[in-house]
Amino acid sequence: MRLRGLILAAALALAPLAAQAVEVDVVRGEWTDAARGGRIVPYKLYLPKGAGPFPVVVHSHGLGGNREASTYILQAVAEAGYVVVTLQHAGSDSGILGGGGRPATEAGVVAAGRAGMTAEAAQGRYGDLPFALDQIAKDPALKGKVDLAHIGMSGHSFGALSTLTAVGQRLASAPAETRYAEPRIKAAIAYSPNKPRGDDPKAAFARIKTPMLHFTGSADSTPFDLEKTPFERTTPYQAISGADQYLIYLDGADHALFGGRRLVTGQLKPIDPPQMEIVKAETVRFWNAYLKGDKTALAELCALPKRIDPAGDGYVKAPRCGPPTPIAPVDGLR
Repeated sequence: MRLRGLILAAALALAPLAAQAVEVDVVRGEWTDAARGGRIVPYKLYLPKGAGPFPVVVHSHGLGGNREASTYILQAVAEAGYVVVTLQHAGSDSGILGGGGRPATEAGVVAAGRAGMTAEAAQGRYGDLPFALDQIAKDPALKGKVDLAHIGMSGHSFGALSTLTAVGQRLASAPAETRYAEPRIKAAIAYSPNKPRGDDPKAAFARIKTPMLHFTGSADSTPFDLEKTPFERTTPYQAISGADQYLIYLDGADHALFGGRRLVTGQLKPIDPPQMEIVKAETVRFWNAYLKGDKTALAELCALPKRIDPAGDGYVKAPRCGPPTPIAPVDGLR
């Protein structure tokens, strides 16, 4: 029954997005940042064919990930007419796992992950975004292809924190006015975000004035979480009040769903395919609304709670949509 509900919700999510997909070229390369000691930033560029200009979406992977993360989402975004750039963050990427790939035990995963959760690694990845935007802006091969007035950012897990930091989250370990806020970002998506570490939620997110879509699920947990339950990952959505906010909470969705690793390994769960269709469709709908000015997509976002049911719960907090969708408050916001 639950799987049938998921399939129905996925069909409803996809119905208005049946436009012809744009062909996409994929280019991989590296940038070197001389100002940061020669830091190398590998990237993967999804480049739609056609004259452009196309809005730009920059994506940040999670802890232990790389530029190949979340491919099923980002390919769909590019096919919808966006230049997508996935960054690989040295110090918190797959390099921390060593040559043997993902550790076989949870203890091994935790030990490897701790190596990428240092202040130095975090600052490195936060600094990768403005550097990458500068490289995109001055690349002659992208001239006329990128619309730099409409830039979005997305990220999964540690990448969700990187995204929230870019749009203004206060970091407890940084000054009140952090240099990592990036005004060029006009809209953002956080896949598997976390509540702020060592900070009051309202204060941590007070400066965010960026429209956002948040994704999580009832099984979205990792060994590194401070959250008591996966539902506490809704904290950023609940705390942000400076711009339109949307939240999708999928029944049974886990942390790996949004990174797309099981698709690569061919080990999909039965509920993965319909959930992935929902994630793709709602991601594209949000970008269309806020980076392309699509009024139909903007109106459809107001109906998010109805569209997501029965696959999970959708929440909307946007004045033009009426009163906010009721949600059970989390610790720190009661």
